[in-house]
Amino acid sequence: MPPPVPAPVACPPRGAPLVRVTVSDPDPRVLAPVSAEDLRRLADLPEESTPGTVLHHLGLTMSRVEWRSEITVRSQGPDAGPVCGVPSEVRLSLVHAEHSIRLAREIPRGGCLARQVLAHERRHAEVNRRTLRDAADGLRQAARAWAARARAEAPDAGAAALQLQEDLTAAVEPVLARLREAREAGHDAIDTPQEYRRLGRVCPTDQRRLSTRLQSH
Repeated sequence: MPPPVPAPVACPPRGAPLVRVTVSDPDPRVLAPVSAEDLRRLADLPEESTPGTVLHHLGLTMSRVEWRSEITVRSQGPDAGPVCGVPSEVRLSLVHAEHSIRLAREIPRGGCLARQVLAHERRHAEVNRRTLRDAADGLRQAARAWAARARAEAPDAGAAALQLQEDLTAAVEPVLARLREAREAGHDAIDTPQEYRRLGRVCPTDQRRLSTRLQSH
């Protein structure tokens, strides 16, 4: 005869899980200028660029987002296991671990072109901040839906907590994927050929000084 199928483990009363989402999003830092060549390296661009592309990289906005989670688990089962665990509290945080703007050192300091390039980069920074706030709302909805149904059967309470953590990661990954897609679309909407042509025409005096400095390298 086949071995008996173990009876399902009874889960503790679920209640309404508490879900908290926090966002840490300080103002982007404007760092010291570096050379246009270094900016290209930071942006992971090829060493040889097609004619005119240097104007695309007189500024660079860098952003790195991290997410963190903590789950409080309520579990129930015999001392020897197995147990069933359900989340009683979920705490998520979205952190702008890095958010900075750099301009090319060859741009005349404090002049018209520097202001134009900085304004362009601040538009990129705003995309980063807006999509981060939108992602926080999406995380909250996804975490609430997940916590209302999540359960884990495991040999002990620690294993149940680990399983729930893995399940939560899978549940929120679509939200993080949408964050990445929204950022890419937002940046593409800024970095248009028309915008680069505009940046190549404004501030003619500074453009001449910039061209001289770039050619001297």
